[in-house]
Amino acid sequence: MHQMKKLLLVLCATIGLLTGCGDDENEPVIPQESEVTLFDKSTQPIAYINYVDKDSTIYMWDGTPVAYFDGKEDIYHFNGRFLGWYINGVLYDTDGYAVAAQKGIVRGEIIMSNTHLESVKGVKHIKPVPHIHSLKPITPSFKDKWSTRSLSRLLLQEDNTSTDSPIKENQY
Repeated sequence: MHQMKKLLLVLCATIGLLTGCGDDENEPVIPQESEVTLFDKSTQPIAYINYVDKDSTIYMWDGTPVAYFDGKEDIYHFNGRFLGWYINGVLYDTDGYAVAAQKGIVRGEIIMSNTHLESVKGVKHIKPVPHIHSLKPITPSFKDKWSTRSLSRLLLQEDNTSTDSPIKENQY
C-alpha cells in the first residue's frame, strides 16, 4: 500500500511538471516553429518572430532586432515605444489595422495564401537592452484591413505619427 501511494505521488508530480505548474496568461504562446515569418501587404517577407529566446524578438530580414513581446501579444520597439498587437497570426498597429501577417492567414483584405519566396535571412545582430516602455494605448477593435503604414516603417520607426487611417477606396 505504501508503494502504491509513492507511485501515485510520483505520477502526479510528473503530470504536474509536464502540464506546467500554472497558467500565466502574460507569457507568449510559443508555436511549434521556432520562427514565424511576417509578410507585408504585398506578401513580401519583411521580418520574423524568433521564439527561441525568453523575450520573443522580432527581427528584420537582415537580422536587425527591432521589437520584442511584453506578454502574450503586446509588441514594443527596443526604444520603448508601443507598436501594436500580434493576435492570431496578424500584427496590428495602434489603430487596429494590419501591418503584417503570417503565411496562411486569410481574413478580409488579409490574404497570405500565396506569399513570395523567403530569401536567406541575415545573421542575427545582438539585441539592444530595451528601454522602459511606454504605456499601452487602449486596445482598438481589430480590423481585417491593411494599415497605410508599412511594416518596415512601423518596425524601423521611420515616422513619428501615432495614427494612420486606412486607404479610402475612392482615393485613387
